[in-house]
Amino acid sequence: MNDSTEEPSGASRGTQTLMRGLDLVEALRDEPLRVAELARTLGLSRTTTHRLAAALVERGYVAQAERGLLTLGPTLLQLGFTAHRRIDLVRVARSRMEALSADTGLCVFLGRRDGDHSLHLDRAAGRQRLEVSTRPGDRRPVARTGLGKALLFDERDDGLARLCRATGADDAAAIDRWVADMRADIARGHVIHDSVGNDGIRSIAAPIRDVSGDIVAAIGIATAAQYLTPDKVAAIGPQVAATARAISRDLGYADPDPSVPAASFSLAPSLP
Repeated sequence: MNDSTEEPSGASRGTQTLMRGLDLVEALRDEPLRVAELARTLGLSRTTTHRLAAALVERGYVAQAERGLLTLGPTLLQLGFTAHRRIDLVRVARSRMEALSADTGLCVFLGRRDGDHSLHLDRAAGRQRLEVSTRPGDRRPVARTGLGKALLFDERDDGLARLCRATGADDAAAIDRWVADMRADIARGHVIHDSVGNDGIRSIAAPIRDVSGDIVAAIGIATAAQYLTPDKVAAIGPQVAATARAISRDLGYADPDPSVPAASFSLAPSLP
């Protein structure tokens, strides 16, 4: 197999070798492969593929497995953990929060879970004169806010029921309805939440995942319910979910499904 119709020289040859090496590493992302399989995948000769693989094995980016298979090496694992530790969630999310705020005109919030509470980390102010009072550092029961509920998307039903009871709910049927509403939010891909009490705040929120697939934060918008009518919820909900997915990808998450289902809306109470 001829690797190239033209022979590069100088810096371009070095760039080509680097890109081929990176292509080889990425080809091993999903499963171990043999040199012959890698050569076919990359469109390279076996000789070139073997030379690239040998150099990557020497540096630990690729490892030799059984039966002649090549797999990702320990150096990549070390670099991945180092990069993960250095990620500043607020810094990564900030520009996308500002973009969502600019698009919707609404205040955008970022938060993470802190036990049975949500902890607000950052906010991007909207253009509306009405300002939601939540500030970075504020903590709320995780089951009582839209942002908090988005942090619960991976909880099992018994965990959801426990968190609902922690808010003071004690009616079994009402708790079951709340858990069912959460399952509907999870299926939709984002939370639509009306706050408990008389403050009239409506919010939309979606979870953020990291490279491991775990939920590490959530992003949401909130304003007076009169400004978030059902038609606006249907339009803004997918925007919030798309922003959460974009931040997740920035954190290394491999999004298996980039599509966002259309929002459905109900004025059912958010908590029993």
